[in-house]
Amino acid sequence: MECANLCLLRVFGIKREAWALAAISTIRFIETKDQVVFLTFDDGPEPIFTPLALAALKRYQSQATWFILGQQAEQNMEILTDICEAGHDIGVHSYNHVSLTGLPLGQIIQQLERTKALINKATGRFWPFFRPPNGAYNNKVLEAAELTGFLWNVMWSVDPRDYRSSPQQIINHILMNLHPGTIIVLHEVTPSTTQALPILLQEIGKRGYRARSLSQYLTEDK
Repeated sequence: MECANLCLLRVFGIKREAWALAAISTIRFIETKDQVVFLTFDDGPEPIFTPLALAALKRYQSQATWFILGQQAEQNMEILTDICEAGHDIGVHSYNHVSLTGLPLGQIIQQLERTKALINKATGRFWPFFRPPNGAYNNKVLEAAELTGFLWNVMWSVDPRDYRSSPQQIINHILMNLHPGTIIVLHEVTPSTTQALPILLQEIGKRGYRARSLSQYLTEDK
């Protein structure tokens, strides 16, 4: 297994030092006593939703984390730059939202590396946050993510199912499940999310919470 991994590292040009110091950890929430929650947006960047989300987050002095698709990024590179410059995080979802669990290890690595390279091209940065499509992973997916340099496999503790919910249903579900360290999953291509976000941020603030990015609470010193 060690030899096979080293061969994959050479094929994809990955430096061993980028992953060998720490194993990837799977998280669903962040342990903290602070009144903070973590908004995460999947499947972008998206030319209509993302600018609206950035404006709402700025208005309410909030931060978030995007888990992006490489296929979307290729068409919206300037939006990736905007996300970074606004102080938010950008993690990797995959290149084209394929189910990673059924792919060979090398193809999973290719999905992650290709998307990671686009983020770096747009921002000059790398955030060690990964979320597989549909939250589906196995040991092979985690191995690929670790080989690619990721430290955190980020799941969630609150899912309002925004892709089939009204704006008010999204808001109600999140507010009923608000706890320190909650990780909330939302989707970029959902009109209901676009409508719900400004009200959600306002209501979160009224309850004494703030939305923060993962990097403000997760570091490489695990």
